[in-house]
Amino acid sequence: MARWWGKKRTSGDTGAVPAGPGPSAEAAGGTLPGQVDGPGGPRAVLLRVLDDGVVLTGDDGGGGPTSLAPRTYPWAEITHLWFANDLEGHSTEDDTVVTQWVYDQRLEFADGTVVASRLSDPPVTTPGAVFRTGQIADRPPSVVWPLMARIHAHVTEVQLARAEATLAAGGRVEFGSLAVDADGLYHQETHIPWEDVTELRYSFVHASVDEDELGAYLRLEFHDREAGTYGFPFRWLRIPALDVPDVEVLERLAARRRG
Repeated sequence: MARWWGKKRTSGDTGAVPAGPGPSAEAAGGTLPGQVDGPGGPRAVLLRVLDDGVVLTGDDGGGGPTSLAPRTYPWAEITHLWFANDLEGHSTEDDTVVTQWVYDQRLEFADGTVVASRLSDPPVTTPGAVFRTGQIADRPPSVVWPLMARIHAHVTEVQLARAEATLAAGGRVEFGSLAVDADGLYHQETHIPWEDVTELRYSFVHASVDEDELGAYLRLEFHDREAGTYGFPFRWLRIPALDVPDVEVLERLAARRRG
């Protein structure tokens, strides 16, 4: 969730595509640092992004390899993907606001390995008077996000084909607390027919008068059939993005089926 100190919040929704300046040289070279959890605790790794998949290697923190043998995973062997972006910030004594984009990503592979990465772009400074209007200083294009987006694009295509095949065969596909089948979405005891879905998207709100609205979420709006003549005709679900695996697959499935 975005964090601010000593400044008035303004409203803004960045949508699904974060932006920011370039990160470390590792990310710029097509490699993302991360970690895996194991019996001995967290372990630093490097994830090299190739055209046909990724290569996972150990990282001792000093630039040399560890005893972890390189493992190659084709795109089809990435079984789940979680992603969320954030914008952290704080005020300074000279009435400027320092902001920094942060990117969280988790990849689960077919052998059970999970690689988590939390990367950030360099901070940028915005004059307080400008920030209070809801604007943030211009930033060079991010290098972290395009590399992650490259992974997302390949993985989503593979997973989408699998999901479509499952639905066509009469099965159900789960996305955390949500599930979908040929008839619609399911959340706990609620069934939402596809034709009732008015909006389903990942979005990130970086500043809001309402503290609860800050952060990266899957936002689902749907027609409320039980509202009655005088009831409000829509309902909403707002689920933290990191609680919804493969959110881009879910977005694509919904976009193809919404009435």
